[in-house]
Amino acid sequence: MTDEDDTPRTAFRWIREHLSVFIGVLGLLAWFVMLWLMFGDVL
Repeated sequence: MTDEDDTPRTAFRWIREHLSVFIGVLGLLAWFVMLWLMFGDVL
């Protein structure tokens, strides 16, 4: 089984394919920072 295109995988293409993962991780980190800033004194 081969890919549709046999062009070499560049860093830009890899980042574009995994952009949703990066956005998800950044969103999760931002959520934890928000919780820490809101409830840090209680924790």
